[in-house]
Amino acid sequence: MVVLGVGLRASSKRFSTVVALDQDSSILNMETFGEDDELAQFAQDHKPGLISIGAPLGLPLGLCCLESTCSCGFATPQRKGRLSELELSRMGISCFFTNKGSIIRSLIYRGTALRERLQGLGFEVVESYPHATKMILFGDKVPPKNSAASLAFLKERLSPLIAGLDNHMDSMDRNGCDAVLNAYTGLLHTQDGTDVLGDEQEGTLVLPKLPR
Repeated sequence: MVVLGVGLRASSKRFSTVVALDQDSSILNMETFGEDDELAQFAQDHKPGLISIGAPLGLPLGLCCLESTCSCGFATPQRKGRLSELELSRMGISCFFTNKGSIIRSLIYRGTALRERLQGLGFEVVESYPHATKMILFGDKVPPKNSAASLAFLKERLSPLIAGLDNHMDSMDRNGCDAVLNAYTGLLHTQDGTDVLGDEQEGTLVLPKLPR
């Protein structure tokens, strides 16, 4: 089985990254893409058993959109995001909540549209969250994402997990690291190595298994 991991950006004007892993955690391919058509073609070429996308892939119950001009509202008025996001927050893992004030609204719209498109092509799609994955895998000493130390830290720790990743180190940026984290999370999911947060009606989130 092949697993794809997608480090998705909010706009096609900035390159996103997709990574293909095999069941032995070996990297088969890493490419950047702009348009969603390119990702769909990559998926059709590789025929993955699972696609793991690092972006919100659903809306909270009661919301049909994230537009402030629309009358839709949370099914549970006290909520400020999806159940998976509330569960992350209770775990001490920061995240952006999916609501009408979200600063990642464009990413949410792109992610949900991609999920629908890829599922329509017959692929299984799961939502992952690279920040949560790296916190669980590497502990709470992970440098802030935009710090100078972050990229080197992730490359050093991802290299032992992914065979062949060293061949991509020179060209791999933070978005590439996110794609690898999402692919690895997806691979763990195929091996019963994940926990699932949230409500299926809103979209669940998969994480590496938490310490028991």
